[in-house]
Amino acid sequence: MRKLYLCVLILLFSSNESFVFAQNGWQLSGQGSGGIGVISPQNNFGNTFYELEYKFKLGYLGQFNFGYGVTDQIAVIGIVGYQNIQQDYKGNFSPGLGAPPQSHIKEVGLSHLNMGVLVKYVTSFQDAYVYGTKAQLVVSGGLVINKLVQAKMTYIANGVQMPYPSKLIPYTDPEYPYSPQSDAKNLFSGWSGSFVLNIGGDIFITNKLAFSPSFQGQVSLTDVNHKDYRKHEGYKASRVFYGGLNLGLTYYFNRE
Repeated sequence: MRKLYLCVLILLFSSNESFVFAQNGWQLSGQGSGGIGVISPQNNFGNTFYELEYKFKLGYLGQFNFGYGVTDQIAVIGIVGYQNIQQDYKGNFSPGLGAPPQSHIKEVGLSHLNMGVLVKYVTSFQDAYVYGTKAQLVVSGGLVINKLVQAKMTYIANGVQMPYPSKLIPYTDPEYPYSPQSDAKNLFSGWSGSFVLNIGGDIFITNKLAFSPSFQGQVSLTDVNHKDYRKHEGYKASRVFYGGLNLGLTYYFNRE
């Protein structure tokens, strides 16, 4: 019995060591995502009367991840990606003071190059080790730096596109601090930071290659508006919120 017990322990230990080795090492993945982005609270550039309603639009994200598994369950992942956020605002007003009723539409689009580091945790749905199972839970989170590469800002009042930002009727402040911008990038910060959280799984197609769906949440940690456009009274920092579905593939180089 003692010899049998010893043999079982040796087999379990050897088996576990192979499991650990199978998950250590390099991994590479590519992802595409579609979801809803929100820029809130909206910056109305001091035109406090015109607080428009939010109209949600689809955004998208493409991303490459390259990382290293330091243990069988934990990896450090570097990411590079491109993200587009679309946000529309709409509203109808009766300003008074002799001004006719007005219909306003504001359309905002931000495109960022994303670079960051995530910590990734995986665990099997079957046992304490991921080797030998066809599916595993994946949770990753970390910090991302966003570089603004393109921006758009369109403002339409009563069907007519207007320069923006500018004083809107019946706005009467003689000290309005802003001039219209032809390049919308001037209205937003060139760099911002975000926290990203992904919850999903790996479904193995082969021993090394997995289909990797996940849900992603993202929130800006810094104000996305340029510092020169935060001067008006009652200003509140705007942040980007994003939630979407990621679909991708992950290749584990050391998995047997």
